[in-house]
This record gives sequence, structure tokens and C-alpha cells, in this order.
Amino acid sequence: MDPHIDSPTTGSTSDLPETFQHTQKIDFSKPVQASNLKDKSIVVTGGARGLGGGSVTAFAEAGAWVTILDINEENGNALAKSLTDKGHHVQFCKTDTTSFESQMSAFKSAIHFSPRKTIDVVLASAGLGGTNIGNWLDKVTALHASVDPEPPTTTTLDVNLTAVYYTAHLALYYFKQTAKPYETVDKHLLFISSLAGYVALHQLGDYCASKYGVRGLWRTLRYSPRILGENMPLFRTNLICPTFIKTDMTTTIVEALGGYGIAMGEVEDVVAGIMRASCDDSIRGRAIAIAARDKVPGDKNFDICDDWEGLDGGREVLGKVRDSTIWGLEIVGNEAGQVRKDKYDGHVSELLTRDGKGGVAEVEQQESDTGV
Repeated sequence: MDPHIDSPTTGSTSDLPETFQHTQKIDFSKPVQASNLKDKSIVVTGGARGLGGGSVTAFAEAGAWVTILDINEENGNALAKSLTDKGHHVQFCKTDTTSFESQMSAFKSAIHFSPRKTIDVVLASAGLGGTNIGNWLDKVTALHASVDPEPPTTTTLDVNLTAVYYTAHLALYYFKQTAKPYETVDKHLLFISSLAGYVALHQLGDYCASKYGVRGLWRTLRYSPRILGENMPLFRTNLICPTFIKTDMTTTIVEALGGYGIAMGEVEDVVAGIMRASCDDSIRGRAIAIAARDKVPGDKNFDICDDWEGLDGGREVLGKVRDSTIWGLEIVGNEAGQVRKDKYDGHVSELLTRDGKGGVAEVEQQESDTGV
């Protein structure tokens, strides 16, 4: 029995009781060994572009066999073909992640695609922006006192939380079903949440609820290394929490955030965190914050310390806001954080919607998540 695996440990400097346990903080000075992913079978939801697409590319270049799950057929096929033409092992499966059956079919395809007929790593990165709760009240007036409210859209919750719940279920199921006893290769489930799962964005109820929900799901699983059964491969899970990231989905808010002086991260910063968590089997039950880089991708990423000693992440997040690593989250997290009226109309959270009007765009139902 390995005490570092079978039971979390308190840090050497902790004065907490032994029952207040947690795993070891990530050492970001360690080099990332991408070769550890060679020939592993990896599933990436929302992998056609954005954070997911960047991760697919990094996994493939490391020698993994990668299956892209995404509803965006054009981008998914193009990315798979581009990487395959370079000699990498990538396939695309058109998938509606809000459908359990659609995801299940894609997972089975990933198993068949894998040379070892298994799945080793699952990255749940499909996601959407949110809707502003303030828009619920736009049609409420004294002149329409007898009009009943319409139900709010749940599309963001469906993609960002329910679909992720399906992904976690299928990952655990196929991790166990396809594993061999005494196999030494760990099984890894990597969730994408957001720093909005720690510092709520003003009135973006569905988005923040989904990101807090994913964080909660991760926390329930993070100390379960033996969940796959006796003599079966060890299980580990980690959480990636980006700040605002520059992608196709965030082009409408770049100027607004710049007005605040808020730095946005790049997809490569997120990929750096994902690769570190995926390549190092000693990283177990940790949450990685993705911050805008200083010089090289990922050089400002940090362990959130979402545990007893770190006050569920509060200590680190507050400290990094104060030292400007993730400065600005506290502004968009409250009603006082109004965008400058001479250039923009309204609060930043109103711009964090999929259609710029407080609603979720109908054109595309899911894609790789964008960060905060």
C-alpha cells in the first residue's frame, strides 16, 4: 500500500488535525514529460477547437491515440485530418454531449480505435457561455401583470453540467470495463471548470452554477484512487480552472476586459496546465488555475489549493488577485463592476453571453469551453 495514493496526507507545515487530509501541492518546477502519454487512449469532449482543440493537438503530438467528441463536424473533421496527415493518431466522432447515447457511441468508438482497446484519459472540455439573470426581468412591467413567465433556457446547464456528468459516468464505466487486473497505467479523468467556479461572475447564473457544479463533482471523486476495484488500475482526477481565455467565443469581450486592464490568457496557457496534469501521475485531486502568462505558456499557472489547508481555494485565489496574477476577477464579480459607459453599454457579464444579448446562441449547441 502506498500511503501517498491510498490516503491523502496533510502538508508538512500544516497544523490541521490528521483527519483534515489533502494531497500534495503541485510542483510547477518539474519538467512535463509528454512522452508519458505515448500510445495512451484519450477522449476529448468539445475537442474540435478552442481549449479542446489545443489539447487534442498536444495529446496527438505526444503520441497518444485521440478521439474528438464534438457537435462541430466541419472543425472536428478538419482537425482530425490535419493531425492524421502529419502521422498522428486522431479520429473525430460527431457527438451531442447532452445525449448520453451519443456520448456512449463515441466512447465505444474510442475503445475500438485504441491499439490496446481501452481508454486511459478523458478530458471533459465541452462548454458554453451563459445567460444573464437580469434578462429574466426585461418583460416584467405593471402593464403585463397577468402574464406568466416563460421558463428560462437550460442549454448552458445541459452542456456544461449534465453532459459533463454523463462524461464522468462513461469514463468511470469504460475505465473499469476495459482495464486489466494489475495494469500499471493510471486512469485519469480531467475536468474543465473555471475560475468562475471560485469567483462568481455577476448574474451569470447558469454558467457559474455549472462551473461550481463541475467543481463539486470533481471534489466528490478526487480521493477515490481505488474506485475501479481491487487489483485494478489506480484512478485519479484533476480540475482545470481557466481565467478569461482568448478564443473565438471571447472575441466580443476582449476590448471590454482591456478597458479594465484585465489580462486574458491564451489557449496555450490552458494546454500547459492540461499537459502537466495529464503527464504526471503524482498529481492527484488538485485544481490548477490558468492565468495569463508572463513569458512562456503556463508560467503563471498555480495550484489553487482547493483543500482544507487552502480554505477551499480561498487563500490562493485571494492572494493571486492581490498580487495581480488574476487581477480583475473581483471586479466582474459584483454589480459595481460596470463597464466604462463611454465605450461599452452595461456590465462585462452581459457581454459574456453567446449571442451578446443575454441569451445562448442557437447556431451551435456546444463547443470547447472558453475559460471564465
